[in-house]
Amino acid sequence: MKNALAALLLLLAVGLGAVDDRIPHLLVHMKNIQPISVDCSEDQAILRSQNYIWIHSLFNPWQPRLEAVFLSAARIEDINVLGGNQIYICSQEPSNTVTSVDTLAYPGRIYFTNLLIGDKVTREGSMLYVADRFRGIDIMDIGKGGMREIKSTFSEKWGIKDFIAEYPFLYALNDFGLVTVDISDEQFPISLGVNYEITDATVLAKNNKILWVGAGKRLLAINAEDMEHPRMINQFRLSNDIQDLEIKDDRLFIALGKGGVKILGIKNPLKVDELSTIYPTTASVFDVALLDDLIFMALGRDGWMIYEYR
Repeated sequence: MKNALAALLLLLAVGLGAVDDRIPHLLVHMKNIQPISVDCSEDQAILRSQNYIWIHSLFNPWQPRLEAVFLSAARIEDINVLGGNQIYICSQEPSNTVTSVDTLAYPGRIYFTNLLIGDKVTREGSMLYVADRFRGIDIMDIGKGGMREIKSTFSEKWGIKDFIAEYPFLYALNDFGLVTVDISDEQFPISLGVNYEITDATVLAKNNKILWVGAGKRLLAINAEDMEHPRMINQFRLSNDIQDLEIKDDRLFIALGKGGVKILGIKNPLKVDELSTIYPTTASVFDVALLDDLIFMALGRDGWMIYEYR
């Protein structure tokens, strides 16, 4: 009888899929701002809307403290933070001005804003990569006292939706699909391969040699080990459109708007495990970010949340 019960429980566990050894717990729900994007740098959370940037200290994640607020005259497309106090702001308006807003907080840092013309920005060390929907990708060195030295501008059928730079390679989603680029010589980037099976792709994340792509409700796994021939090896259909993808410890965190945040185990991309789903009340999750054991969610008019995941 005991053996039969044990076998039944084992079958039930297999049927339900993998069981996560971590559980998300809500730490705080902040409603004083309305961010559509969230990122983390060192011990701070950087949140933004189309025209505002809010920076919070995470010294105590149960009580994030507002340190600085900035107002952008034109629409903010993307941001990146270097060294905890250099903020690089992408905008399509060359004459855009970004000004500090007085708050009652007592900032521990002085922040410097740097305007970039483009739609997306990412950074690796002292190298900054700025994508523009018209010109392509600028590769620049910001390691010399904050001076920006443009190494090259690379373009091939661009209209960049998202991209990842991991020297010596760059992976980009454009209007046609996925492009892989050799950037070992930053002055002369070389296109290596493409995968144009992808349509409507908007967001990209990378785990080892696997690229995870969000295209509407579709989640695609692409093996990029052969950079000249990246190939799709798996795909899934989710309940809502994919807003953002983040990866940590072989786990994929997917922001799904009204569908919350879905957590998948992706150690084996051919057999993905559904681990957990976080539903933040009735709010929509526009963006997600990770820092150590913390999950950050940007909820638009519903504010933002921090979950502990351990």
